[in-house]
Amino acid sequence: MKPKRIFTGIADAHGIESFQPCEEIGKGSSLHGFRVRANRHRHALIYWVELNDAQVEVISKLLGDEKNDERFMDACRLLHNPDFVEVVMVENEMRRSWDMLPDRKLDPYWSGDDE
Repeated sequence: MKPKRIFTGIADAHGIESFQPCEEIGKGSSLHGFRVRANRHRHALIYWVELNDAQVEVISKLLGDEKNDERFMDACRLLHNPDFVEVVMVENEMRRSWDMLPDRKLDPYWSGDDE
């Protein structure tokens, strides 16, 4: 069995915004930090998760399914599912936000038009 790889990205009230491999937990693109700080009103945060190839394929296919308007929300829900992934890491001060995601109602600017 291949070892798990680390992936990181941004999640917010609208689900998973990005998903990419990274070297180690706690590391990633400096652009993530800028985007998170600019979007904290939507509970934006950086996450890290260790996944095997099968899990990566599931998440990648889900995010790539342009016919699924809920793909970003669905991917975030999947990362919250303990039957799919063991642990998702976020910074301590972001833990409460992670526990609430995804939920579009957390975005103060969301119009509610797509529900």
